[in-house]
Amino acid sequence: MSDAKPIVLCLVNGIIREQLFHPATVARIEAVASIRWLADDASSRNPDTWRVERNDVSIVLGAWGMPNFDSGLLDTLPGLRLIAHGAGTVKGFVTPEVFARDIRVTHGAVVIAAAVGEWCLMATLSGLRLAMSFHESMRAGAWKSSHEGHGNELAGKRVGLIAMSQTARAFLRLLAPFGCEIGVYDPYLSDEAASSLGVRRLFAIDDLCAWADVLSNHVPTTPETDRLVGAPQLARLRRGALLVNSARAGAIDQDALLAELRSGRIRAALDVYPREPLAPDDPFRTLPNVFLTPHIAGASWEARSRMGEVMADEITRFVQVEPLRHEILAERLATMA
Repeated sequence: MSDAKPIVLCLVNGIIREQLFHPATVARIEAVASIRWLADDASSRNPDTWRVERNDVSIVLGAWGMPNFDSGLLDTLPGLRLIAHGAGTVKGFVTPEVFARDIRVTHGAVVIAAAVGEWCLMATLSGLRLAMSFHESMRAGAWKSSHEGHGNELAGKRVGLIAMSQTARAFLRLLAPFGCEIGVYDPYLSDEAASSLGVRRLFAIDDLCAWADVLSNHVPTTPETDRLVGAPQLARLRRGALLVNSARAGAIDQDALLAELRSGRIRAALDVYPREPLAPDDPFRTLPNVFLTPHIAGASWEARSRMGEVMADEITRFVQVEPLRHEILAERLATMA
């Protein structure tokens, strides 16, 4: 690096910029780099609206709404060496051309994972204890009335994790005080890693479904995870089992899930859907045994603040030629969320 500070092009504007990049976080970045900000009326997705010099940009800092980094855009950023994504998945905008040009990529998924882990714990406790059912009964004027009777405790239950992702690991840490048995279906998890995490490996998704009291999905969207849990797998869930989905809707056959939930045999806590926002007349909204949230498992004020801090950390390490802590390598991208 030369004596001049590298240029950071920040593609985050408006209220999201205020939430991610507090003054202290901005000051940390400015200690090692110069920041160019998009105007508030610019669209991060549309480079034609940016109206900033790009030739000398070394780092692009963004969050939700990143543009597609194809060869056309990269040609206008000839000095780009790092894409720092202050959010989760990068699959929608990082192309093979990025890695072909030796541009590095880092992201803040680890921060979101902590918030998702909390949501999973909250949803599991709420689902098992029938919190929403009792809540709706109370709002309707009833007392100690639920269509399902008494709820269940989490303590000692069998919790099945589909994939040992960062969000699954965050959930696993929070489950520790409850003394649960933890089973995992993950073809990429080694015996050594499973042993160090204190989890039991199950080698077929059918076996995990039959084993678990709570089944929590953490897989990314890939061809091999499409409808990984279908009608046969859902049928293996025991009566009263709880399915928790904070990851991707595509891993669960939605028609089969709807049918099982309508039967009343199982419960579910869902944060993700095939089409978002969820339609007002979607049948999932009508079911009393389903706990629904609007894709906010990873959203918290603390998480947004931490994402900015993590990106400041990564940019500082990059400028100071230190190893990045959250770098995404080309060979890992296919199996990530």
